[in-house]
Amino acid sequence: MAHDLVGMDVGFYSRGGAYPLNTRFEILAELGYDATNLTLWSEPAWADLPALGEMARRHGLDVASIYLTIDLSAPGSAEWNRALDTIGSVDATRTVELALLNESGERSDAALDADARRFLDAALERARSNGVRLLLYPHTFAWMERPGDALRLASAYDTTDLGITFAAFHWYAADGDDLPGTLAALAPFLGMVNTNGSRPVAGSYFPATIEPIGDGEFDNFHLLGLLRDVGYTGPLGVQSYGIGGDPYVHFGRSLAAVREIEGRLDRHPDWVPLRTDHI
Repeated sequence: MAHDLVGMDVGFYSRGGAYPLNTRFEILAELGYDATNLTLWSEPAWADLPALGEMARRHGLDVASIYLTIDLSAPGSAEWNRALDTIGSVDATRTVELALLNESGERSDAALDADARRFLDAALERARSNGVRLLLYPHTFAWMERPGDALRLASAYDTTDLGITFAAFHWYAADGDDLPGTLAALAPFLGMVNTNGSRPVAGSYFPATIEPIGDGEFDNFHLLGLLRDVGYTGPLGVQSYGIGGDPYVHFGRSLAAVREIEGRLDRHPDWVPLRTDHI
């Protein structure tokens, strides 16, 4: 079983600048990716949104999602309204990922659930009118930082219109505990998964690295095997934020690593379970 692979757009950014939208599509199509996404984190990225659907059709790729951040401490702000308008009008994709932040307070604080639900109530109304599914995206240092935060929110809604993205890096950096149990709990809600190579690191902004798949300490064979075990067959994003360098090279390495893992899982599904015996 092979996942549709999503070359996530953050891998085309570096301190030197960002590759233009058309170049990103050309690189991913040539390498053999199935899809990409659009992270709406800057005004140049927002300016790419109107061309996204046509660019995808031209290059034969899907748009797996767009990604929005929402500051829960600023209800009714221009950011909220822009996000809601986008959810209600986007036509390049049927999936919108949401990272919920609290720029003025604590992380993982259930006291803000009411503010989160205020936004989600409005967002779901717009999403349904436009045939879009929303996915909660836990993100290191955000208010909704851990998979359990997203699960608490998603469980409060009896609808398939709201799901969850499992971002392996953010789980690893913020929590990193009980991967089998985490995926089993998330399974009914999983709409997207992304991953990368990673290892713990001290003295940097993030407590772990983001590297091409196959590098680092994080075991992607184990992850992909567990995803099969819980029945997840959806897209797999290649997370490459901050890797920099030549994106053709690192996206190519990650694609080759994923396809090799998938083939090995076909041959040896019994290799997936790990025993409790840590270094």
